[in-house]
Amino acid sequence: MTYKEYQQYMKCFFEQYYQKLSQNECSIKLPLDEYEKEMWSDDANPKEEWKKWKLVPATISEKEIEDLEKEIAVKLPFSLKAFLTMYYHYFEYPIGRNPFSNHFEAINNAWNPILVRYGYLPFTWDKDGYYIRCIKLEQMPDEEKCGIYQIDHEILFDFDEETVEKQQIDKNMQFISENLITYLDEILNDKVL
Repeated sequence: MTYKEYQQYMKCFFEQYYQKLSQNECSIKLPLDEYEKEMWSDDANPKEEWKKWKLVPATISEKEIEDLEKEIAVKLPFSLKAFLTMYYHYFEYPIGRNPFSNHFEAINNAWNPILVRYGYLPFTWDKDGYYIRCIKLEQMPDEEKCGIYQIDHEILFDFDEETVEKQQIDKNMQFISENLITYLDEILNDKVL
């Protein structure tokens, strides 16, 4: 897929997923403060603590992406770049939040240098299940072959960052999906763990 095709896919995904979750309004309500007003839905009551949030078109610059890539020492796959730059949102796991107030919250929460060193790019973290989900970058630039894997973050505490080997990480990774697009398709169809 081209970057433009990834962008078109992400636009459709976010809108469909938001629509799906909004069938139960509780799924899109959070205790949002005044500083998060940009994310309030148009019909949110400012006096209520829990407010319905909305998708907000992202205004993330190329410089912000470049800065993130420098910070994490990884060139983002086009699919993840399109994912991060389409909409600000408060989707929970298995997607991860990326609100207006914290553009790359999901990646920052999932970040682990050991995983990156051995070719896994963390992009979301399940705080309840303790899994970090990653894109395996080994097949880049062929993103369609870059699978989605997860690892229990507690296992990472057992490793010495200086001596851990790739085989130890690989052995503890669990395959989830063929690539980011199939992963998101599976979320829409309620098939992802």
